[in-house]
Amino acid sequence: MGNLSLLDGRQANVVLVGPRENPKGATLVLPAEGGGPVRALPLAEGIELLHPETVIDIICMQERVYGETDLESPFEPSEPS
Repeated sequence: MGNLSLLDGRQANVVLVGPRENPKGATLVLPAEGGGPVRALPLAEGIELLHPETVIDIICMQERVYGETDLESPFEPSEPS
């Protein structure tokens, strides 16, 4: 889970629970409005709220954690070259 800034200046969170192929693999958790409950939506539904570089960061982190490419996992120390 990580904090991020929305285009309108609000702070939100992203929760990664699966690979990019899973429509609910990345979920945005938006702050409560008017004292209501927080709002959660799949990344695809909230993409217009995010900076393009934030979307790229989210997709890359999904691939690092859940993908099968050679992107280095964020949980493993890097090997010296």
